[in-house]
Amino acid sequence: MPGRAVALTEEPLVDARALLRSLAAKRPVFHSEADFQFAFAWEAKLARPNLEVRLETHPEPAVRLDLELITPAGDRGVAVELKYMTRLWAGTDRGESFALKNHGASDLRGYDVVKDIHRVERFTLNRQGWTGLVVVLTNEAGYWRPRTHGRITNAEAFRLGDGAVLEGSRAWGPNTGGTSRGREAALVLRGSYPLTWIDYSTLGSGPAETFRALIIQIGGTNEVGS
Repeated sequence: MPGRAVALTEEPLVDARALLRSLAAKRPVFHSEADFQFAFAWEAKLARPNLEVRLETHPEPAVRLDLELITPAGDRGVAVELKYMTRLWAGTDRGESFALKNHGASDLRGYDVVKDIHRVERFTLNRQGWTGLVVVLTNEAGYWRPRTHGRITNAEAFRLGDGAVLEGSRAWGPNTGGTSRGREAALVLRGSYPLTWIDYSTLGSGPAETFRALIIQIGGTNEVGS
């Protein structure tokens, strides 16, 4: 079932792809997910100074959002979830030192991304004028590489490879075991989300020095831009 549409005649509040291009020129790498969230919010404010910015909100019971971007009148908004999933890397950029953690467990991180989509869908569903974005940034190529072995794995529903489509019920396979502890529930998505990764930054030629981004638009067809 396609995502809920918004009027295309309105100027989009956030052109996420343009925002990431601008951000990459200034910040090709981040220390942490919180660092990425703050920088994204700051860049959104620079691009559109009249937006109200809210970080780490609890807009209703049991719902948490990384970021809300709201018009001054409060009649339109974008709910944003951001993920920064890294592999081990240490180095410098423009004299600043970085030491990225190895998050690993890509199947669990994939579940978390799908859960973010589910959360933003729920939040925006009955809010007129609201759309959503889930943005993933990573230097772990295993996330964006499509599966080529042809086997169906227990985590297949949560793979984020380029060209995959997230839609319908997403659930673990029957032989998952205890690795999904705390993430057992199936997640039913209202929309259909084809995944297309884009280049973000390159710090060097090493396997952990290329960053790519995934932009998932929720509840509209004009929030990502071209």
